[in-house]
Amino acid sequence: MTAVKPTSGAWRAEAKATLVLGLPLVGSQLAHIAQTSTDVLMMGWVGPETLAAGSLGFNLWVTLFVFAMGVAYAAGGPMAQARGARRPGEIGYLLPQSLIATTLVALPLALLLTQSEQLLLLFGQTPENAAAGGLYALTMAPSFLLANWFITLRGFMATYGHTRIVLVVAVLSVPLNAVLVYAFLFGRFGAPELGLVGVGLATSLVSLLSFMALAGYVVAVPKLRRHLWFPWRPDWERIAMLLKLGLPIGTTLLLEVSCFSGAVMLMGILSTEELAAHQIAVQWASMTFMVPMGLAQAATVRVGYSIGAGDMTGARLAAHVALVLSGGFMLAAALIFWFVPGPLVAVFIDGSTAPLVASLAATYLAIAAIFQLVDSTQAVGAGSLRGLKDTRWPMIIAAFGYWLVGFPIAAFLGFWVGWRGVGVWIGLAIGLAVTAALIVGRFEVLTRKPLRIKELATEIG
Repeated sequence: MTAVKPTSGAWRAEAKATLVLGLPLVGSQLAHIAQTSTDVLMMGWVGPETLAAGSLGFNLWVTLFVFAMGVAYAAGGPMAQARGARRPGEIGYLLPQSLIATTLVALPLALLLTQSEQLLLLFGQTPENAAAGGLYALTMAPSFLLANWFITLRGFMATYGHTRIVLVVAVLSVPLNAVLVYAFLFGRFGAPELGLVGVGLATSLVSLLSFMALAGYVVAVPKLRRHLWFPWRPDWERIAMLLKLGLPIGTTLLLEVSCFSGAVMLMGILSTEELAAHQIAVQWASMTFMVPMGLAQAATVRVGYSIGAGDMTGARLAAHVALVLSGGFMLAAALIFWFVPGPLVAVFIDGSTAPLVASLAATYLAIAAIFQLVDSTQAVGAGSLRGLKDTRWPMIIAAFGYWLVGFPIAAFLGFWVGWRGVGVWIGLAIGLAVTAALIVGRFEVLTRKPLRIKELATEIG
């Protein structure tokens, strides 16, 4: 039996379905990064020292956060397969168990943030930056669990195509976050002037309100509310299944983010100016990355739905369409990074008052343009594999690509060769390219034979 080649009409139909599902998810991801960009922007208004310390605290927080986020993502593939197989009852059982599993992983990690200052000192940061950055990470600890619950609900709602409300909630949170950050950072509107602590407090408040809004929508919509009547007591068999899927996802995300966080630590050792410039470039790269991140979530649902329905050709088509859509956007973003970095840098810092930071940030953006395409490829490829419930091998690939290839090359070029920040960025780009090639290759091998559809739907994970 050979795979049927999709027609141009099938490509158009799949592209439309992916965009209908994925664009609100992309928008919600962009809204999320807009929140963090607002934080970085206002930190930059205070000065490079505040921006550097804040970047350290945030990178520590996000390094721990993405590991827990993997468990929040875990139910996406099984839920999509259950819907494709027309087993809605299984989705009802998975939702509460996913929230319980997420809590079991996220809560201890949130408590670890109480040791943020000590961790930053351990990583070689200055006492001043470690104290300020550690306190900032600590005040964001309450958002740890709330944001992961939000992600769990978002995956459940994406299974049924209810993604517009996710976008609405995320968009509304941006101006709310901006007002709260401005108030607490600078002491405006009658609020106390709390500095970086105020930025963390604003993040936690916005996370609470966002989760409450999404939960309220689930309760209000009968098609979604019916799933709340399933048992909420722990089902350890399903929790074990979700942890089996989710912990490798979390480890994969942790390997990627910790590699970039490790790069932040390298920049902090080089100089405060290079650290601040690195954070500006990363902020823009992170912003564009939200598009493939949203399309990766759509790919998980679309691939999982096809696998559950026994349609291997549809699963491959869903992944390929998501790759093309994501790659096209990232190519456009790469061109902007390459040819007009100046205005992008100016959004975050005044080049006349910090010319070295501005110059370095423009250089880093030019290098970031190179790995935009491979970054999108690995994200969508990993999302497609989650639709197959394949999570162990992406973890192994990430360990190899990021930590055995990317980070060592970054450290070698940055310090031993003497290329400093430029060498660090080149190393990151090489690690991403290797990871992307192996992940996409993994998906192609798994889905090449249509007769393996039952194996993919039941055994992989």
